[in-house]
Amino acid sequence: MYKFVFVSLYISTQLVFAAEEVGVRSIPLAPPLDNADAEISGLTWCADKLVLLPQYPSRLSSSAQSFFYYLHKKQIVDFLDGHNQSPLRPKKILVDPTALKKTVTFFDGFEGITCNESKIWLSIEAISLFGSYQSFVVPGRINFDGTASITIDDSRITKLKSQSNLRNMGEEAIFVQDDNVIALHEINDSRMVRKPKAWRVDAKNSSLSALLFPNLPFRITDATALDSKNRFWVINYKYSGDMFSRHAKDDIASLYGQSESHKKYTNVERLVEFQLSVDGIERIERAPIQLKMNSAEGRNWEGLVRLNKRGFLLVTDKHPKTLLAFVPNKQ
Repeated sequence: MYKFVFVSLYISTQLVFAAEEVGVRSIPLAPPLDNADAEISGLTWCADKLVLLPQYPSRLSSSAQSFFYYLHKKQIVDFLDGHNQSPLRPKKILVDPTALKKTVTFFDGFEGITCNESKIWLSIEAISLFGSYQSFVVPGRINFDGTASITIDDSRITKLKSQSNLRNMGEEAIFVQDDNVIALHEINDSRMVRKPKAWRVDAKNSSLSALLFPNLPFRITDATALDSKNRFWVINYKYSGDMFSRHAKDDIASLYGQSESHKKYTNVERLVEFQLSVDGIERIERAPIQLKMNSAEGRNWEGLVRLNKRGFLLVTDKHPKTLLAFVPNKQ
């Protein structure tokens, strides 16, 4: 009997300290998205088109116009299947944020995007007159006929007060539930936000309601769309330079262990699964997908979508450079 208990404890310990990690496969991008100044801050599928959201869409334009960008799913699948190894060339989506910038005090860039057929929602970060950070969500329409374009409805902008009051931290992850949009705050560490909540913005009247959300260390920088079971994944990212992340209690690592590269480096790059219910949002009791890291310099993943049942597509902002990547789902 005692021998069995000892063996069981030994096996359990080995499982905790042998967490699996998944390699990241880079997908090269053609100009202008090969430029670190693209600062891609979000991804979403609009049917079979992958929309890439620059935080500052005017930066890559040689004219007075501003653009988001998109890739066809076939371009991505063909690359992954070895049919084409050339950098993927994005197409432009014309967007005019001029009126929006006048409505939002000290506009500080686009942070999140989600799509439902021709409807689109955007998350915006801004700074108030008193220097505090805040977020806004705003609906719009996307049209791929002729010249692809987005029309932003700046008359229906909704303000979301920061839960953490930390500099440069807002609602970076948004996704659609039916016609409504759910927004997640970037910081949900129990030391900064004792009782986190997600915001549900009603599509009809832009009213707000709160959903319970569990504490989670480090940052949430994007989320996938809901699946048929109302489950979704988020990017959970720790940048070693974040003072607030130091000495954070990481219950997920305690439960499931750290992969080899996560033991070696101080950053955290992983995907964590959640489920939306009538009572709020809960974390799914399963191991995270830990991304294999190859250097001490963290990759600031800021965009995430599923790619059919194959896995996930992720994109970074400018740190360390613009990276579009594929991660297989081995769970």
